[in-house]
Amino acid sequence: MTVTYTGSVGTASLKAFILALFKWRGSVWKAVWVELLVWCLAYAILSICYRLAMNKEQQDKFEDVCALCYKYSELIPLTFLLGFYVTQVVSRWQTMFGNLGWCDNYSLNVAAYFGGKDERTRMMKRSIARYMSLLQVLVYRDISVRIRKRFPTLESLVTAGFLTDNEKTTLDSSTGPHSRYYLPVMWSMKIIRAARDEGRLLSDFAVSDLYRNLLEYWNKEFTLVLFDWVPLPLVYTQVAYVTVRVYFLIALLGRQYIISDRYDALRGPVRQSMHNNRFIPPFSWMHMSQSSQWLNSCFMLDALLNPFGEDDDDFECNWIIDRNFGTAMKIVDSTEGGEGEARVVKDYFWDVSSPTPMYSSLFVPEKKPEPQGSAVAEVYVTFVN
Repeated sequence: MTVTYTGSVGTASLKAFILALFKWRGSVWKAVWVELLVWCLAYAILSICYRLAMNKEQQDKFEDVCALCYKYSELIPLTFLLGFYVTQVVSRWQTMFGNLGWCDNYSLNVAAYFGGKDERTRMMKRSIARYMSLLQVLVYRDISVRIRKRFPTLESLVTAGFLTDNEKTTLDSSTGPHSRYYLPVMWSMKIIRAARDEGRLLSDFAVSDLYRNLLEYWNKEFTLVLFDWVPLPLVYTQVAYVTVRVYFLIALLGRQYIISDRYDALRGPVRQSMHNNRFIPPFSWMHMSQSSQWLNSCFMLDALLNPFGEDDDDFECNWIIDRNFGTAMKIVDSTEGGEGEARVVKDYFWDVSSPTPMYSSLFVPEKKPEPQGSAVAEVYVTFVN
């Protein structure tokens, strides 16, 4: 499920920083702790073997390899490769989020355009809402693991109330897997056409506007299908993954503290004497933590590549379906005389020419100067007779 921390950082303070930093679910700590532990153990084992199990000749060869890894590790264009990859993946994620599909637009239009309180009008409106929710479920079943587990078969959609037995038969008999996506929209359009013929829609403009809303919703949902069908080129993902992990392995040797002073000119103040050396020195640990961020970037990008999976930060597809279905039914079922009726009454500030909304006792308004243009604040004009 989506990890929400926005409330924790509502105010810029040390407390907000700490609360955001030490969250576990969806955090960098949860993503890299295993890799960090393995790296530290491998680093310590190599360091112990170098000092205690190798003779002088073997130590010299080990130091040569460490110096080689240290010198050429910076030649790996990690920032460039991951910068390009991150840009593509995040852009793709933003587009998918913008096309999740929300029921509010078409539901409000259906509730506004359909006239009448009789049972048939109500059935028409509710059928349109159900069909559009069915469209979303059919799409999500094909791209989301969670939704596929929830609705493994069309029979489960009948049990859940999204389909009738006759509609299920029609979907089963439809040719091609993608025909299921447009059938609910086609059924909704036929209902709208029937409503216009029966006089329940008062103008052709209402029909056109409803069609446009339904097609916009269908286009969003089908965009998700296309994104699922055509991912980023595999070579990009492979290059990013291999590069980070190679850099990760090179750091095991390149960041080792060596005993001799043969490479002091290359490594600067890296060398420490034998008696105060640590098997996992703090600066190497910090460097490993930074390297882990790159590795974590790959894990996070993996989640962003397909946000319809079962990771901590993936989209709440079940909640989206439940919310859209319940909200759409509630909106289209609003009738005159109920909560959907517009009430024209005198407002609270009827006799006040320039009203100021109230503040609760939890917030005392601060006396601040009125906003003004920057030129007004900086330039003072005096008139000389």
